[in-house]
Amino acid sequence: MSSSGDSNVTNRRRRSTMWEHFKEIPNQEKAECLYCGALIGCASGQGTSSMHHHLARCKEYPYADAGKRQRSASSQVVGGSSSSGPWKFDQDASRKELAIMFILSELPFKLVEHEGFHRFVNRIQPKFLIPSRNTLRHDCYDLYMEERSKLKKYFSETSPRVCLTTDTWTSCQNLSYMCLTAHFVDADWKLQKKILNFCQISGHSAEIIGKAIEKCLTDWGIHSVFSITVDNASSNDLGVQYLKKILNSWNSLLLRGELLHMRCYAHILSLIVRDGLKDINDSIARIRSAVRYVRSSPSRLRKFKACVELENIESKSLVCLDVETRWNSTYLMLESALKLEKAFSNMEFRDSKYAQELSKGKGLPTSEDWNYARRFLPFLKLFFDTIIKVSGSSYVTSNNMAKDVYGIYMMIERYHGNEEQSLQEMAQRMKTKFHKYFGNVNNINLTLFIACILDPRHK
Repeated sequence: MSSSGDSNVTNRRRRSTMWEHFKEIPNQEKAECLYCGALIGCASGQGTSSMHHHLARCKEYPYADAGKRQRSASSQVVGGSSSSGPWKFDQDASRKELAIMFILSELPFKLVEHEGFHRFVNRIQPKFLIPSRNTLRHDCYDLYMEERSKLKKYFSETSPRVCLTTDTWTSCQNLSYMCLTAHFVDADWKLQKKILNFCQISGHSAEIIGKAIEKCLTDWGIHSVFSITVDNASSNDLGVQYLKKILNSWNSLLLRGELLHMRCYAHILSLIVRDGLKDINDSIARIRSAVRYVRSSPSRLRKFKACVELENIESKSLVCLDVETRWNSTYLMLESALKLEKAFSNMEFRDSKYAQELSKGKGLPTSEDWNYARRFLPFLKLFFDTIIKVSGSSYVTSNNMAKDVYGIYMMIERYHGNEEQSLQEMAQRMKTKFHKYFGNVNNINLTLFIACILDPRHK
């Protein structure tokens, strides 16, 4: 009878994962550590806590540091609470973390069925049952619904006044899409950004856009709207007017919607620069041709790298091609090319085809061309840096808008008085476009000036 009882106790004890690290000493109620040989008491009814404590301080245990990190990570996952007991494998929690990893990293679902992924996971945790791609897709959707219900509950309980941003575009499959984002300040005075909707729409007309936003706000239970930021398409202007009527009927707008319509500042700046670069100077065109030649084949690029080494140029960056219709890529192209000016000059002597190829077009870039680009670059850099700064979504940008706008205007005026005719003409085109959007103060949303005034750094 006692033998049977001892066998049951042993079986109960051996259910613990601690017995993977200890060997029981028969008839001594002791367990020997497999790493350091220490004897630990394991009497009947005592449990495995003493074995666990020993393993935590065992100097010979090869995974001591990894175990500490794993326990720390698991305590953070479960609501951030610390756990005094040993770490336990949880299939459901692991599947949820897998879904979060795929969402954050934007990984394809088929990766979970790849042999390499299976080998990696089986090595780390053989107990984890790897889901199929369809199961992972369902897990991601369930996670989305869980977070969506939390956010809807937050909106219903706190009713924050949100600032909306929306944009529409057409894909290469000729399908129209709309994205709606909400920014708001939570109870802890932290700026929050939430994508409320990303959906397909039937077109870009004002009525379609307005009704799509109205439906989204109704679904989320959002009624307190402060502003809607859109680009400068005429359909967006009419769409905002439609929403203004709807939100006024809900009695949820400040000043009957006078501050509702916010024009996208980054989009306006891009339009101004694009207009100024419409007839780009021949100097920029020659530099572009030189960059295009260097990047057109691996052998040419190797020759160019050899020229960079011969000139002892410390810059690690290489020239990048630009897209002629995207001015920001032109800025990046010029910025990288100017650092390697000497290498381009050296290329003329070390590659005979370089001069032959470029002579078919506007010719080789001259020292005057490089000097022109050097004078032109700070102007583009001001626009580039400003657009990067105001395009941020995790920090406040409206408080700097007025200062940045008129700082750019002063730069345009400075270039307008430049002795070089091409720079004068460029500045004139930009000035005309600038006045279209910022010439009349009444066309600018008053909130942007209020935000600037309230910023103590601008006193």
